[in-house]
Amino acid sequence: MDAEDKKIIYYLLKDGRMPQRKIASSIGISAQALNYRMKKLIDDGILKKFVLRVHPNFYGRRNGFAAFIGDGKYDGDVVSKFHCLEKINLYEFDGIGLDEVESKIDNAVKVLGEPIMKYIPPPIDSEITPGNLDKGILEILKKDPRIKLSDIAQELGVPYMTAKRRLDLMKSRGLASVVPLVDLSRGDIVIFSLFSKKFSILKPLLEDYSLFFVSDEENGIFVCYSDNLSNAKAAITRVRDIDSEAEVMIIYEYEFFH
Repeated sequence: MDAEDKKIIYYLLKDGRMPQRKIASSIGISAQALNYRMKKLIDDGILKKFVLRVHPNFYGRRNGFAAFIGDGKYDGDVVSKFHCLEKINLYEFDGIGLDEVESKIDNAVKVLGEPIMKYIPPPIDSEITPGNLDKGILEILKKDPRIKLSDIAQELGVPYMTAKRRLDLMKSRGLASVVPLVDLSRGDIVIFSLFSKKFSILKPLLEDYSLFFVSDEENGIFVCYSDNLSNAKAAITRVRDIDSEAEVMIIYEYEFFH
């Protein structure tokens, strides 16, 4: 991959539904060149597919994270998985309430041992109540994450702007997003995760790297992107200068489940 391919991956990781014309404009290449490059990334197996990531809070559920050291992998009930080079595996769990989340983490503990990190964030204060229209939009996106918004509106029989407002609102509140699954072994790009108890201090520092994060006022998990290992190392060093106890994990494979 060259620098332009890395920029394509970066913009798609930031927003898996970003229109191709907007990506092309942001990079400074033609729409035709962008289309060729994306097709090649797919044909080469670097850009594997797009998936819809729905936050458990959308369904009125809680979520929590736990990271375990070791070669073992957990195949139990999880929302997402992040496998890391340091023999650390980070899992996201969900449940109807806090007790069910704790119970699912306990089930993983029985298989993988005690976690090196466990974090259960507070529910998102989304200020919206998902309705049938929102659920309909997400059901369509599960089947085709990059479907045109006009096609979503047509399938649901609603005005284009109505569908756009609801999807934009869910995205802005962190309830739903489309994410590309990238074969990170095929290019010099780095996705890394950070857990810190100094979230509010680190947030401005990681703004240019962060793909998404979960947090309360002080504790938080960042999932970040860098176009090469050297830049990732520099960012991690700056983090460690502020929080020497921050847990850092270099991700080599990740999955999201509906």
